[in-house]
Amino acid sequence: MADRSEKEKKRKRAKDGSSRPSKRVAIEGNKQIKISLLESDEWAPVIASAPGLTVPSSISLEPFVKQRRNAPLQRLGKSSKIAATELLLHSSEHPKLDYTAREEESGGSNTLLKHYIGVYDPESGKMEVMEARKVVVRGVVRAHQATTEDEAAVEFRDRRNDLGQTFGTKKAKKAIASVTENAIDQSEFSRDPSKASKPEKLTAANLAMLSSIAESAANAPTKEEQAQAMNRAKPRPKGVEGERDPLKIYNVENVVGLDTMKLIPVRQWVESIKAKKEIRTNSRFVAHRIQNHGSNTEKLKVLRYMLLLIDIYNTCRPSRFGRTLPKREELKKILGDMPEAVLEGVKRKFTNAGTMPKQMADSMIMYLCALAMIIDNTEVNMWDLKEDLKLETKDMALYFTEIGARIGPLGEAERRKLGLEKAAAAQHKVAKLKGPLSYPRVSGGRPQKMR
Repeated sequence: MADRSEKEKKRKRAKDGSSRPSKRVAIEGNKQIKISLLESDEWAPVIASAPGLTVPSSISLEPFVKQRRNAPLQRLGKSSKIAATELLLHSSEHPKLDYTAREEESGGSNTLLKHYIGVYDPESGKMEVMEARKVVVRGVVRAHQATTEDEAAVEFRDRRNDLGQTFGTKKAKKAIASVTENAIDQSEFSRDPSKASKPEKLTAANLAMLSSIAESAANAPTKEEQAQAMNRAKPRPKGVEGERDPLKIYNVENVVGLDTMKLIPVRQWVESIKAKKEIRTNSRFVAHRIQNHGSNTEKLKVLRYMLLLIDIYNTCRPSRFGRTLPKREELKKILGDMPEAVLEGVKRKFTNAGTMPKQMADSMIMYLCALAMIIDNTEVNMWDLKEDLKLETKDMALYFTEIGARIGPLGEAERRKLGLEKAAAAQHKVAKLKGPLSYPRVSGGRPQKMR
């Protein structure tokens, strides 16, 4: 315990400059030092500090002296000049800043504090001490300074306008309102009409500001880069950009995932198709295509995955924050013989803490559109999927457009195949996908009408 306490006491001195160093400058032998106090005249030494500011060494300050208003009587004595007068140093040599040094301790808690400067001569052993002034240097941007005359002119104009608005006639009030609406910055040419036709000369501060604006504008993204960033931010399925074959733009690996495809069971569907039994589902899109793809196991798995997404979407209850997932017992009924790992993957992708916000619901519909393109070989009749999701035709077309498809009317051959009249066929729209993949252009907002 004793050794431990000794180790805790032995700590290194912190290197923050707050404590005094242990070493001191040694003076030769035991030489006695004679200290003499010199009387300071009007021009005493100055101790200057510039907090948060770096003053160039080439700047020269011009001194000004004035009488103190409340000079402390306790300080009057040999150095009465410092106590009775106040020193101010000023410089305008810098192109952008004005430097001003003032004695800021007067009137404060350090009013009676004195500062001294000593000069030591090691040969004679004498030290001459003289009282000094303590000033603080401040810098002010010249472009932001306002003269007293400008402030008085603005104040007078505001008072006159207030009187006109309160007691003036309708004509006077209208004139004041017109001046206020068309007011510009009070620069030199606005005060002098003779200089109105001449361009105003830019100051150093204005040039520095313009150069910084030019640098930031050069690094700003272009409209094309902004559009690409916004397209990447949308929750749409991942397509192969630059692919010219439309059949390869959306594939099972990117939309569903190979791990999920391995878990999707379709054995019951395959056996029912071989036995020529009817397969009942809650989806028109899936029911009308099961028999056509009975020998294609991959597309049957895609249809089973689409059926799961459609059932989850329709079972979710609309709420204030989008849609709310049903209870776990109801989800198990929807799942059937599907592994729960598939359901958990759907929840991770399209839900957040048991809810499906609008953005995630839109994402699920766009994934269904991409899966429909895989099933129908990039040419989808939107009617069945629109009916499954209970959407309007224009809304369903918008989702297909977001994944890069183009919307067109139902072809004549397809109309005859379905046995539809022309009036009914007008409600059936076809979404076609062509390569290379092209997303809709991001709108920059509605242009304003010319007045």
